[in-house]
Amino acid sequence: MGQGAEETAGEASNIPTDLQERYSHWKKNTKLLYDYLNTNSTKWPSLTCQFFPDLDTTLDEHRILLSSFTSSQKPEDETIYISKISTLGHIKWSSLNNFDMDEMEFKPENSTRLPPSHLVNDISIFFPNGDCNRARYLPQNPDIIAGASSDGAIYIFDRTKHGSTRIRQPKNSHPFEAKLFGSHGVIQDVEAMDTSSADANEATSLAWNLQQEALLLSSHSNGQVQIWDIRQYSHDNPLIDSPLVSIESDASGVNDVTWMPTHDSLFAACTEGNIVSLLDLRTKKEKLRSNGQNHTGGVNSCKFNYRNSLVLASADSSGRLNLWDIRKMNESPITTMEHGASISTLEWNPNFSTVLATAGQEDGLVKLWDTAREETIFTHGGHMLGVNDVSWDVHDPWLMCSVANDNSVHIWKPAENLVGLEQP
Repeated sequence: MGQGAEETAGEASNIPTDLQERYSHWKKNTKLLYDYLNTNSTKWPSLTCQFFPDLDTTLDEHRILLSSFTSSQKPEDETIYISKISTLGHIKWSSLNNFDMDEMEFKPENSTRLPPSHLVNDISIFFPNGDCNRARYLPQNPDIIAGASSDGAIYIFDRTKHGSTRIRQPKNSHPFEAKLFGSHGVIQDVEAMDTSSADANEATSLAWNLQQEALLLSSHSNGQVQIWDIRQYSHDNPLIDSPLVSIESDASGVNDVTWMPTHDSLFAACTEGNIVSLLDLRTKKEKLRSNGQNHTGGVNSCKFNYRNSLVLASADSSGRLNLWDIRKMNESPITTMEHGASISTLEWNPNFSTVLATAGQEDGLVKLWDTAREETIFTHGGHMLGVNDVSWDVHDPWLMCSVANDNSVHIWKPAENLVGLEQP
């Protein structure tokens, strides 16, 4: 097991005593709980994380998309960035000569050259306006990254054009490749945006279409669901001010959107008004919606199952997790489970059809669920403040990244004997 030496700020005065005690108890048991654990503390918390689909097999090196969230305290530090880390899977541990009797675990030979033990910042991209609420790469071309901003815009970046930690732009260029902005009408100055307004229409989330390259779905706090075609981009005019589709979904606000993985036109949205709906790009209308009685406190996240796209999961601020058959969205959910506190986001495991993760916004816990048995199979308790995002690695079925408000970035893998599921 690899574990980072740096710890999250356990003794920070703003951390409640009971959470500090829980963290201490968790830390004492990490050797029993994890096959791999690496904890990192960053200058600013990240609101987003996503494993890239590539893997450097020579060093078992994974890349992760992250962000810096300063709450507009230090705009020059607002970035999205790519970090890399080796989970040491390339090192052979099987020799009994490598077994440390004192610590009861395998260690590499002294002569083995190990990669850095913590996240290494590879590329930083300055985020030009507002806070980055969510960042996701284009599945068909991971060099293209979209960021949803609190100023209401979606910014598009090309990783290959940003190669330093402090970008210095030519005088007449923009710090982004494209800016998608339709929810406030046409903006003449693509750099200008007043984020001080209390009614700013934040871009709350986004999702790329897995079937049609360049189609981007976005949700907004004033109730819009918008679909963009970034093929409209022009180098001479990086502003795209007309979405392909704009739907007024729920005036109370749309918190998350997700494309159906096996369909090029169907997508789902969830709202602050406790509605989960299925929509169609072709008709530009809702097909089905829940009755609003199966969620409370606002639905914060919704995701389609990668292996059974007729199943949609949704999670709310009361801690309720619902699974839906999208053909019966106007009826009761298939099943309901309780996280125990407000859920900020959820993610299906791409390798196991029944496994998903829920991130606790209040309790700081990441819970892994076997939805077939309707039970928790693992709880990650290493964060002391709310978890903002989680991501599964596609190459290692149980490897996960989680980021929280205590400035922590954790990469971890539960002990195989605890989760007990074989990859299908």
